[in-house]
Amino acid sequence: MSVHTDFKIVDNVFVKMFHVRNVGDKITGHAHTFDHITLLAKGRVMMRVNGVMEREHVAPKLIVTPKDVVHEFEALDRNCILCCVHAIRDGDTEQDVAPPNMTEEEAKLFMEQFPLTK
Repeated sequence: MSVHTDFKIVDNVFVKMFHVRNVGDKITGHAHTFDHITLLAKGRVMMRVNGVMEREHVAPKLIVTPKDVVHEFEALDRNCILCCVHAIRDGDTEQDVAPPNMTEEEAKLFMEQFPLTK
């Protein structure tokens, strides 16, 4: 499996980019604490929701996934690029909690404190 990830946090918005290099590689199933958007920037993917194949998505596409829904993406093309976009929330309220100028190390520690996945 060949999936490379990178992420940034800016103004309480967390973006995680997935570069899925090979056909059949997957972004494993997970659920989020709040609704979020996935930008499929390049390629074609199959999305599974709660373990059931939902549909094929073709870039460019914005895919909205409700909170608590387990979802997974499988690459149907080489070199797919997906970006998950989240507002950072403390899990109980919708107040902004991330400072605006975090280093990558601070962001990693912050995400341990305020996880976006379950």
